[in-house]
Amino acid sequence: MLILRFVLALAMALSLNACQTIDDQNSDLFSMTEDILKNGGRESVAYRSLNIFAYDETENGRRARNIINKYPSFKKNYPSYLRADVFNADTSARMVDLHRIVREASLKDLISQEDEQNILKEIDRLSAEANINNKIDFYYSDDIRLFPSLNAPEAQSIIFRRSVGKLATSNSPDNALIKGVFEKARASGAKSQDAAMVLAVLPSMKLTAEDLRKYVAPVFPEQAKRLLEERAVEVRLIIEPEDRLFYEDVATKLRTISPNLILITSGGAAVTVTVKKLQWEERREPERNQSIVYSQGDVSLLAASLLMPRNASYQYDLTTGGIELAYAFEIKANGKGMPPYDHLLRNKIIRSWRSCSNARIQNVFGGIQRADFVANDHMRRTCNGDLPVSVDRLRDNVLDEVARSIEKIPAITRIAPLH
Repeated sequence: MLILRFVLALAMALSLNACQTIDDQNSDLFSMTEDILKNGGRESVAYRSLNIFAYDETENGRRARNIINKYPSFKKNYPSYLRADVFNADTSARMVDLHRIVREASLKDLISQEDEQNILKEIDRLSAEANINNKIDFYYSDDIRLFPSLNAPEAQSIIFRRSVGKLATSNSPDNALIKGVFEKARASGAKSQDAAMVLAVLPSMKLTAEDLRKYVAPVFPEQAKRLLEERAVEVRLIIEPEDRLFYEDVATKLRTISPNLILITSGGAAVTVTVKKLQWEERREPERNQSIVYSQGDVSLLAASLLMPRNASYQYDLTTGGIELAYAFEIKANGKGMPPYDHLLRNKIIRSWRSCSNARIQNVFGGIQRADFVANDHMRRTCNGDLPVSVDRLRDNVLDEVARSIEKIPAITRIAPLH
C-alpha cells in the first residue's frame, strides 16, 4: 500500500507539471531572450520581449530589468528602441502609454534622465505634428496635459473642433470629453464661434441630466434649463386592486429608471400607468434532508488512498428545496399625444436548489473526521446546484420585470438613458 500511495502521488505531480503555468512560460521567454543577447543579433526581438515586463513591480519585472542591465551594449541601445516605438505610434492612447513607459524607464534606471527628456520632447513634437496633419486624432478625453505643444492655440482649436464632432455623435460620451468641450466654450465666451459651434449640435448630444446640470448649465443656462424641462416626464402610477405596499415597491423601481421620471399622485400627468394584478400564486417545496454515503471504493482512487483510513466511508448531508411563483399583470398607459399602451406580463418562476454540508469521513470504529475534499464526480454534480433563494428575492425579480415593462412605454423609453 505504501508503494501504491507513492506511485499515485508521483502521478499527480507529473500531471500537474504537464500543464505548464504562465510563470513557466515567462521563464522560457526570459531564457530564450538571454540566449539571443548572448549570441548577438536580433536585439529588437529581445527588446520586444523584455519591454513587456520591464516596468512591473513583480518578479518578472525584476528579472527583465536584471537581463537588460546584464548586457551593457543592449542597454545602451534601449533608448533607440523606445524612440522607434514613438515614431511608429499611430494613436493618441499609444502616445500616452509611451509617455508613461519612458518615465518608468528612467525611474527604473533603464535609460538616463537626459535620454528621458530627449524622448519626451520627441513625443511632444510628434504628437503636435500628428494632431495638425490628422495622423493622430487627439480629443479632450485624452490626457493631453502630458503634451505641452498641444496647449498651443492652433492645436487646441483642432482638438476642440474634433471633440465637438465626437461629442455630437457619441452615444455614451466620456466625462473628460464633455468637460473639455464646455470648458473651452466657456473660456471663449458665450458669443464666440466656439460657443456657437457647440450650441449648433447641443440638441444631438447624448447628455444625461447630470451632464446638463454640471457642464452645460454654467455655460448655457437657458438651453440647459429648457433641455431639462423637455426631458422631464410626470407619471401617475395606479395599482389595481389598491395595494399600498405594492405601489411603494413599484414606485421605488420606477425612480431608478431616470431622475427625469417624476411620480405624482394627483392632477394631470403626461403619462398615466395602470398596473392591474391578475395572478399571484406562491408555492414552496418543503425542505428535505438526507445523508449521502460512499464506500471507500466509490471515492476517487487517489483521494481514497491518501486521505481515508482503510474501509472508511465518506458521508455528507444533502438539503433540497424549491419555490414556484406564478404571476400575471396587465400594464396599461395613456397620455396626451401618445398611442395607448397595453401589455400583458405573465410568467412563472421555478427555483429548485440543493446544498451540501458536513462532509466527513467515518472509520470502521465509528470515529468521524472532517473531509476537506470532494469525493467523486457524483458528489461534484450533486453539490453544484443553485443556492437557496427566498420568496422576497423572487418578488424583487418580478418587480424588476414590471418596471422593465413600464420602461418600454415610448414616453418613458425616451428619458430612460438620460440619468
